[in-house]
Amino acid sequence: MSLGAQGRFVKSFVPGLDDVILGFPRGGLILVSGLPGSGKTSLGMSFIYNGALKAGEPGIYVSTYESRERFIENARSFGMDFEKLEERGLFEFISLPVLMEVGVAESFNMVVERVEEMGARRLVIDSFTALRESFKSPHEARILLQSVLYRVLEKLRCTTMLIKERASAGEDVGFEDYVADAAIHLEATLLENRAIRILSFIKLRGGEIRHPKICFTLSKGFRALPPTKPLKPREPISFSPPPDPPEGYTTGIPDLDREIGGYPKGATVLMEIDPRLTPRDYHPLFLPAAASFIHRGRFIIGIPSEGVTVESLMRAGKLYGVSEEKFLKHGVYFIETTAPMEELPNIIRFDTRDFNAAFRKVMDTAHELAKKFHEPPFIGVGVDRLVRLFGFNAAANLLAATQDYVRQSEALMIWLVKPIEPGIVERLAPIADMHIKITRRHGCVIFYGVKPWTPIYGLQIDPESRTPLPEIIPIV
Repeated sequence: MSLGAQGRFVKSFVPGLDDVILGFPRGGLILVSGLPGSGKTSLGMSFIYNGALKAGEPGIYVSTYESRERFIENARSFGMDFEKLEERGLFEFISLPVLMEVGVAESFNMVVERVEEMGARRLVIDSFTALRESFKSPHEARILLQSVLYRVLEKLRCTTMLIKERASAGEDVGFEDYVADAAIHLEATLLENRAIRILSFIKLRGGEIRHPKICFTLSKGFRALPPTKPLKPREPISFSPPPDPPEGYTTGIPDLDREIGGYPKGATVLMEIDPRLTPRDYHPLFLPAAASFIHRGRFIIGIPSEGVTVESLMRAGKLYGVSEEKFLKHGVYFIETTAPMEELPNIIRFDTRDFNAAFRKVMDTAHELAKKFHEPPFIGVGVDRLVRLFGFNAAANLLAATQDYVRQSEALMIWLVKPIEPGIVERLAPIADMHIKITRRHGCVIFYGVKPWTPIYGLQIDPESRTPLPEIIPIV
């Protein structure tokens, strides 16, 4: 951000939002629209609360329908303690219906006076739609709004958020839409009967909108979910496998263990992967479980997906604290005889002309390593490679036959399935114990359980973090 831009913009301090925009125009009008329940009030709360808490900017919240007590209680459920801010002189709640007894114009004059007396840098008016109904005509509302905005925005330089009820950004366009310096529209919609929330940037004067739409959640308060960033390859990495849950295995991700309870012993997990995703997008959900097996002295059997080599898996393993020595000592990897030669130990080649021989080789290896390590294995299978090598039916039969061994030995098997081959997901889903779907919406990698059913989760990665684990965020 240039020095000039820094002066023109003020950080929103809304979690995740400043990762995709410069902030809001300083002393500007921000119009936030959406249907009831879309998250407008939560966004306004976060704007005021975090501005006061993180930047010491006093803020006023004006509500046309909510009492102070109810506002404080709702905010507390999101972890925001506005009463402490009140004690420090950083927050004031104004219930407009109480002021309206003296008239609309006088009520607004009193709000402006409080902004000036308090030295407020942030103001939320919730909502303009309800307020507009108090005026005798749209013309009267426009004149008063112009007067108030001039005094608050131009003279007092107080960044103001105006909340408006509407179903879409192009509906009910009024004077406030034209004078706004920034406009945001919030919507709650469904994806396969699961809630997903979308924030749209309609305008941002003086700023660049690189991501017109992003996901957001109301879990623990308003949080924007910017496009998921890949983990930067570097060493050393701090990774300690979480404890295994009773009668199961850890996913390797504490957040995910809390949400789904880990993977049951003897389970087959189908991870259905959007073909548009790269390994760097979905590996953060897959590799932590494999790394946890290795760190606990167990072993893994891997058949890489198309486009993934044993070398690239070994490099990825380093992100989870798995050295080359551990990777090769605790893993066996199958590739076809025609694949380019990978000069690494523990690579087993199978002849794609003989399906039965290939299956026996995998099973013999699993039994041999189980005796050596005295532990059941983690088996990771790139199904698209098997389908290419053996054909649709033979690959499906091999996977189903391997399931018997997995259940009997209480191992864990994960199928990585890209639905490029028609019917492959439909063939495997009924026999899988768990089915997780991984895709992307507006730049954010999201996933959800098909079997068992789960809500949608957003996946966020801090590229600078010393731990490689993603943050798993419920979208509610």
